[in-house]
Amino acid sequence: MVLHHKEFTTAGKTAGLQIWRIENLELVPVPESLHGNFYSGDAYVILSTVTQRDSFFYHLHYWLGKECSQDESTAAAIFTVQLDDYLGGKPVQYRELQGVESTAFTSYFKGGITYKTGGVASGFHHVITNDLSARRLLHIKGRRVVRATQVPLTWSSFNSGDCFIVDLGDKIYQWCGSKCNKFERLKATQVGRAIRDNERNARAELVVVEEGSEPSALNDVLGVKPELSEGDDDDDTKADVSNRKMAKLYMVSDASGSMKVSIVKEENPFLQTDLISEECFILDHGQNNIIFVWKGHKANPGERKEAMKTAEGFIKQMGYPANTQIQVLPEGGETPMFKQFFLGWRDRDQSEGFGRVFVTERIARIQQVEFDASKLHESQQMAAQYNMVDDGSGDTQIWRVESSGRVRVEPKSYGQFYGGDCYIILYTYGKRQIIYTWQGSSCTLDELTASAFLTVQLDRSLGGNAVQVRVCQGKEPPHLLSLFKSKPLIVYKNGTSRHGGQAPTPQTQLFQVRRNLGTITRIAEVDAAAASLNSNDAFLLKMAGGQGYLWMGKGASDEELKGAEYMSKELNCSSKRIMQGNEPADFWAALGGKAEYQTSERLESHTLTHPPRLFGCSNKTGRFIIEEVPGEFTQDDLAEDDVMLLDVWDQVFVWIGKDANEVERTESVKSAKQYVESDPSGRDKQTPLVVVKQGHEPPTFTGWFLAWDPSHWDSVTGSMQALRL
Repeated sequence: MVLHHKEFTTAGKTAGLQIWRIENLELVPVPESLHGNFYSGDAYVILSTVTQRDSFFYHLHYWLGKECSQDESTAAAIFTVQLDDYLGGKPVQYRELQGVESTAFTSYFKGGITYKTGGVASGFHHVITNDLSARRLLHIKGRRVVRATQVPLTWSSFNSGDCFIVDLGDKIYQWCGSKCNKFERLKATQVGRAIRDNERNARAELVVVEEGSEPSALNDVLGVKPELSEGDDDDDTKADVSNRKMAKLYMVSDASGSMKVSIVKEENPFLQTDLISEECFILDHGQNNIIFVWKGHKANPGERKEAMKTAEGFIKQMGYPANTQIQVLPEGGETPMFKQFFLGWRDRDQSEGFGRVFVTERIARIQQVEFDASKLHESQQMAAQYNMVDDGSGDTQIWRVESSGRVRVEPKSYGQFYGGDCYIILYTYGKRQIIYTWQGSSCTLDELTASAFLTVQLDRSLGGNAVQVRVCQGKEPPHLLSLFKSKPLIVYKNGTSRHGGQAPTPQTQLFQVRRNLGTITRIAEVDAAAASLNSNDAFLLKMAGGQGYLWMGKGASDEELKGAEYMSKELNCSSKRIMQGNEPADFWAALGGKAEYQTSERLESHTLTHPPRLFGCSNKTGRFIIEEVPGEFTQDDLAEDDVMLLDVWDQVFVWIGKDANEVERTESVKSAKQYVESDPSGRDKQTPLVVVKQGHEPPTFTGWFLAWDPSHWDSVTGSMQALRL
């Protein structure tokens, strides 16, 4: 009987993120409220679980701080291999190094990543703290991916081009350099509010300070302010187009008794038939800082388990930088970044099988160094308590925020929110509590303030030990969604659920139903217009008299159909199911007339072989760079002072924000052309480039975003002002 670590028994059972820190060569779970905080002296294991229909998919990372010990690094690597084996070899594996994390990793932390000094060896521990005497300085760096790095609390750490968080415990100062941009301000505010709400349990005051207007309390701590530099942008992300240069393909084998690597092809694009299920392969893109290891499902178990070590040895052999990224991919679990190097890649349900491979006689001669795992068997059992969030089966109570206080929401309405409201959700599991504060995208500043006050008040009434989590509309974490059991999340457009506090419900309403990978179905009310339709989703059109239509796009899934049927029952709407292309006249009449909407051959397919990707183009750092927006993107990810590239495979959109400068406008179009022409994955070199302006987006662009709001740009300025308060 094979024994597994007891932490593995809860790993990957439900969708969401699980993080463990290595303490005394053991796995210790990290509370959800501290996700995104990493100590530079520690090592971590991170598991992201997503579900699609009845299948589970995993992304498994081990993260190494710049100052972690060799023992901790080795333990993290071994636990990763063991957990991969426990999950049947299905996870995609990543090695993450502090400061150069993969896009997949950074996508988990929309509020940014915070690096803290010290670690287990220094006596630092992951605890939820209300220490109002703590003092530290965080340097906020980045635009798409925010990294908050702890630096010495002195003026010498500052510069005019960035934002900083001066955390004095009871007061948190967000210091904005005179040359920082509004995107950096927004991200700094997110970090500051996260510290206030999660680490200080909302008991600290957040103050925004402009360079040159520092209060005396700040100068008392930092001393006399010297002349500040403009900052150093050497660590900014390189342009994405540089990631599509030449790659090589190698086969890995231990047939000779030791791991050896043989070259298969010296230039891409490769063919899918170059890969065979009985072997493992290395796709070498190390000159651009990434190595892929592909594991055939029939490969020797030893080769599969040694995949990460083989890649590390390959990096050393080739003389690549130690921070070169590594991804280990199981057959059938290939990522878009990997598949881009192959001509006409076909997924498993499309493929007729892998072929054989031609291998040359040139050998890389990589000798593997074995890990000494014996010390781990002698280590003590884990002593830390479980602090992981459960499967949502505990007790849930929900209140709506009003000027008079908290107003209880009826259980039958749980999972239904209005964009004009704020809600407080109390979740109790065992003797622990989590307080989620859900803030609608169109709620007022008074409601935002009241929600923060009422959250603190509720926490105090519970003894002050609850974990507090602030949730913005559209960014709901998996655990919050799990509280509503099998119900989909429903968000009504604007409005409020207060009794007598909203205008009469419109006679015509349109609801978009979408189920993204690994999440519960989401239903969002959108503008009742034909332009809101999307052939990849299902929609419910509710008309006067309680009649309606359940519109099925050609690419809509069974889960989305069920979600639309559920919404129809919630609204007591007698709906008739119709398919895209067979709409009756009164359907179009209810939507104000037939008009263009988002549709294409790709969207009409049930499987997107090339998922959409979003990139930001900016020269705000002093040089032109392109950064990918990690994870699922929303309309909020479109920065008004940038140009964005939206790649939907059969066309590439160049979205121009109203405040983008001329260099960004010009260079982005050039880069988009280069991006298409240099793609090694078989893309048509004549793929159209479509230039769109902010506020004038066509349905073919807006259809890639859930619940696109045409009035969103009118409220952005007001939202930015609210964030500064």
